[in-house]
Amino acid sequence: MSNSFNNDDKSNQKIRNRVSISLKMHRSFKKMKRSIQKIAETSTSVQPHCVFVENMQDDEKQPPYIFPERLSSLTCQTGFSKDEIRELYRAFKQHCPRGAVTTNDLKPAYAKLFPLGDPAKYTQIVFNTFDKDRDGIVSFGDLLNEIAFISNGDVEEKLCWIFRFYDLNGDGYITRKEMLIIITAIYEMLHNGQTVQRMANRHVDKVFEKMDVDKDGVISQEEFMNSCKNDIVIQNQLAMFDKFW
Repeated sequence: MSNSFNNDDKSNQKIRNRVSISLKMHRSFKKMKRSIQKIAETSTSVQPHCVFVENMQDDEKQPPYIFPERLSSLTCQTGFSKDEIRELYRAFKQHCPRGAVTTNDLKPAYAKLFPLGDPAKYTQIVFNTFDKDRDGIVSFGDLLNEIAFISNGDVEEKLCWIFRFYDLNGDGYITRKEMLIIITAIYEMLHNGQTVQRMANRHVDKVFEKMDVDKDGVISQEEFMNSCKNDIVIQNQLAMFDKFW
């Protein structure tokens, strides 16, 4: 009888751990989306802080509207309607009239969202995810395509995006070091204390215990996708993203 109770306790603990891991993943992903909204929103509460590339000339400025051919192309690429793209573009132009986003654009938004912690590392990680060519700037097209993956993609596309976010070097595997870098950045953003590293280490241990099925010390994309697809909690949270925008 006692063995039965012990097994039930262990089973319940595993369920609680799974829910805790997926909830933290959801919160971190949702906070990232909120930061993206800060760039796209038309609110005047956040003033533009754009830093532009020094050699960008006046004739390289983004036009005040999107040409019809470009608009049709973006509609096909992203799934956004033409009106939605126009609205996002107007907001983008308001905050970044020279057509370039840098890490300095994200810092004020994150500072407002997370005043109790230090969001510097996480801000850089988010920016690097959008800055595909690593030139230090993100164009409107780049930003729109990433937002489309996050908000309009199906479950498979959302999970691929999340995996790519954690796979810092893009080699198709999430190492313990990569996971620790991001989880530590998340905890530093949310907390201001000396227990951050200990909490991050425990979090990473739980993730790897769940997702590293073959116990080779890395999480492959297949392991990540299968683990998330078989977790009803994560699936429900991904479905919530559709309503967020």
